[in-house]
Amino acid sequence: MRKRVITILADGMRDDLLSEELAKGNLPDISRYFVESGTKLSAVTSFPSTTGPAYLPFLTGCLPGTCNVPGIRWFDKEKYNAGFSMHRYRSYVGLESFYMTSDISPHIKTMFELVPKSYSIFNPIARGAGNRNETRISRIWYWYYAHLTDRWQFVDAAASQKLRAVLEKDPRYVFAVFPAIDEYSHFTHPAHERVLSQYRAFDAHVGAIVDAVSRKGWLEETAFFIVSDHGLSKTDRHFCVNEFLEKRGLPAFFYPKIFDKQGKLSANMVSGNGMTHLYFKKSEGWAGRTSIEELDKISPSIIDDLLAEEAIDLVAARGNENSIHVFSRKGSAKINLDGERLRYEPIGGDPFGYKALPVEMSPEFSLARTFDSDYPDAPFQIVHLMTSLRAGDVVLSATPGYDLRLGYEHPEHFGSHGSLHKSHMRVPVLTNLKLKDTPIRTVDVFPTQLQILGCDLPDYIDGKPISARIST
Repeated sequence: MRKRVITILADGMRDDLLSEELAKGNLPDISRYFVESGTKLSAVTSFPSTTGPAYLPFLTGCLPGTCNVPGIRWFDKEKYNAGFSMHRYRSYVGLESFYMTSDISPHIKTMFELVPKSYSIFNPIARGAGNRNETRISRIWYWYYAHLTDRWQFVDAAASQKLRAVLEKDPRYVFAVFPAIDEYSHFTHPAHERVLSQYRAFDAHVGAIVDAVSRKGWLEETAFFIVSDHGLSKTDRHFCVNEFLEKRGLPAFFYPKIFDKQGKLSANMVSGNGMTHLYFKKSEGWAGRTSIEELDKISPSIIDDLLAEEAIDLVAARGNENSIHVFSRKGSAKINLDGERLRYEPIGGDPFGYKALPVEMSPEFSLARTFDSDYPDAPFQIVHLMTSLRAGDVVLSATPGYDLRLGYEHPEHFGSHGSLHKSHMRVPVLTNLKLKDTPIRTVDVFPTQLQILGCDLPDYIDGKPISARIST
């Protein structure tokens, strides 16, 4: 048990690039305080692997499906069908990010509601923090300033300064976001020298924070965690899903053109640009999920047509009886999740290219068996995401090198995330504590930290404490 936990989120930090920089000796403070004397773990983040939804596991212990926040953009078919509502659709890019906390399923508690004297810095998911949200108003202005001036390193420096200032309030829990690695990865590419320089700058910020804690005499009583919400991959080509749907007589409702609603037969809600939710209107209206059987009547060849596009790596669609069907150019599979039992049935070739898996297994066993593959934890992640009532009828995951958004990113993006591919899903988790070295999900950090603080664990969470992993 420790008196306090400090969580430092390096948005967009890739596990492999961090390891390479550590091996080169370029990150001396992280090496000294976390690798040499603590634990460096590799983890699988949540799907979609994108800023915002992928913060939820750290702050709630729940995956996006449980939180009912299935992406940075989503479309609620039931509410849209019923008429005007402020909750019909959402994009957490810009001012609508302030809705994220109220959109989370109401029974779920955040760290800020569960842990007294907890503080939030540059984090959009701060329900319960109140005046302990140190950047409640200023966050959006820092983001706009950095976007206009290309000075994201300034925001990281501000995060470091604000975190050190919070120490004067003797916090029990702090969650601070450092966005520069992610932002520069989008504008250049994940391994660009400008990005790697931000890894090194981040290391210096970490050193300054640990030194500040040490000067207070708190080092032995403080648990530090460095985490990341997603990786990224280099983007060379953009694919327009809206044009694809338009050509098939399924004109799409999409951001930013949300005032153009007439005659729409589909909706396209992209997250991180590496995945998207697609929603389809049925003959009787928008209400109700559209199954793959119904979709076949609306557009008989749409799954095959999607897979004929090089940009589309994976297609997931809803079947009857709560099943999810996944398709790729390698094959297809039917997936069901019933509590703690995952049923995975490949049909023909395996869509993820896995070696043979048991038909029935626990989510932990599936994680361990797929962890080192190109699609770590993918069967569980996709079937769990689609438990959300706001998730799409169809979910697309992009081929690395592509994204699924053409013409609406300014400046143009050259790095993307959001997909099920390992380059987006594998992330580092580092701590100054000695923890069991085993495959984990980022959602496991939350209960681990609550245990460290001596707090009770909510009974609804998806994560499991790292020290209590199920290995078989």
